[in-house]
Amino acid sequence: MDIKCLRTFQAVVQCGTYARAAEHLGYTQSTVTVHIKQLERDLGIPLFERVGRRMVLTQKGAEALTQAADIIAAVDRLGSLAAAEGELSGELRVDVAESLLCYAMNEVISEFRERAPGVRLRLRDGSLAQISRTLPHAECDLSLLYAVDWQPDDMVVETIAHVSTVAVVATTVAPPDLQTSGHSVTMPFIIDEPDSVFRIGFERSLAERGIDLADTMELWTTHAIRRLVTLGMGFTIAPRFAVADDLAAGQLQTVPSPSDDLAFPVLLAYRKTTWLTPAAQLFIEVVKKHLPAALSR
Repeated sequence: MDIKCLRTFQAVVQCGTYARAAEHLGYTQSTVTVHIKQLERDLGIPLFERVGRRMVLTQKGAEALTQAADIIAAVDRLGSLAAAEGELSGELRVDVAESLLCYAMNEVISEFRERAPGVRLRLRDGSLAQISRTLPHAECDLSLLYAVDWQPDDMVVETIAHVSTVAVVATTVAPPDLQTSGHSVTMPFIIDEPDSVFRIGFERSLAERGIDLADTMELWTTHAIRRLVTLGMGFTIAPRFAVADDLAAGQLQTVPSPSDDLAFPVLLAYRKTTWLTPAAQLFIEVVKKHLPAALSR
């Protein structure tokens, strides 16, 4: 079994198509096809099935992906024995909650690139639901995200910091009443995914007071939400660090809410079967150095 075929298999899953995997690996698309067919022959199972235009892992393919990731990690570990004596190299894949990546990772990324210029750092933002899938299936090496229900037997999960949330609205509009029990808030609530721990905590705290949200607008990027809120089109709930600059600039104002006292852990996670490369160890070191301060704004 050729390690190149395993790496190609992993790349197809990460990139989503044979064409993108070929571009990522520097191969022709026909080479990717040959590698996948060879691996399927070696294993004696189909790895993918086509659903419309998409290639989807079969059940056995998903099992093979996890084991392939372990083999690739072991090979990379052997190949990095001399890394401590030279420049770090290879690839590091990190999936990060969008608000963390947008508003808290500047110093982490800057120092890591300065200390490990030879490492291909692949950062990808994602929702809680997305990251909860990619890490267990070995589609990334490390994850930085908010509270999630993972089995401790599968993951190493370390709390890096805690963040508080704040309800905010534009300074140009009257803030909604988020504290009086038993009424309906008519101003639109602008928020992201239903699985957001911030949204869940906020909506639960309102429900406990019998406060109803009459109108909810779901958007899928933090920037879009902030834009609409600063234009006075509604209010939102966000980690305080993500709106600190807007509050300081006088574009947003805080709105007292029942969820003001809630705190949410920021987690660093990786699979227990994953061997941490020197690059991954450095990234974790830099995260612990800079991220808590960035989140305390």
